Amino acid sequence: MKRNVLLFVLVALAQLGVLAWTIVDHRRVLSEGAVYRFRTQPIDPRDPFRGEYVHLNYEAEQGPWVMPQPEDALRGGDCYALLGTDSAGFARVVSLQMEAPATGDFVRVATMGGHMDTVYAVSFPFNRYYLQEGDGPRTEDLMRPAFIEADTVQQVAAHVVVRVFKGRAVLEDLVIGGRSVQELLDMPEALPGDQP
Repeated sequence: MKRNVLLFVLVALAQLGVLAWTIVDHRRVLSEGAVYRFRTQPIDPRDPFRGEYVHLNYEAEQGPWVMPQPEDALRGGDCYALLGTDSAGFARVVSLQMEAPATGDFVRVATMGGHMDTVYAVSFPFNRYYLQEGDGPRTEDLMRPAFIEADTVQQVAAHVVVRVFKGRAVLEDLVIGGRSVQELLDMPEALPGDQP
């Protein structure tokens, strides 16, 4: 009996330790990580097990990037994206490498296909921004394009703020039209740009 209780206590402590380490690691990335802004166009799916979230499609995920070894582009799978910024201050993938870079900020990405020595698209691991239940449709409304004339559409500018530290990335905020999505969701039901 004592052995079973001891085993139960050890398993419970191990689980708590893993959870505590995950939280500490997450907080460290948020406090020490470099800030990158990624342009995005979110859409609003729903996951019955993990809740409501906004799926993020990033402009920076589109290449092309030439790989040092042609077989690396054809192999597919995971590689490392060295990050930089464009002239407007938004994140971009400078290069793809099969090994973790010794310097600079990087994240592990999945390659989405290549030809010859070129990779055309990647997928970042931070592609979901989770929301409270019921906020998904409203966030999608915030992102809906504004129709100026019958066939002219003005897309709402959106980006996410991501902290990157030693290859790990944590999504910090979703910014729509220059304001945090949480700030916009806390406003009364009228959406920015609504006509009175």
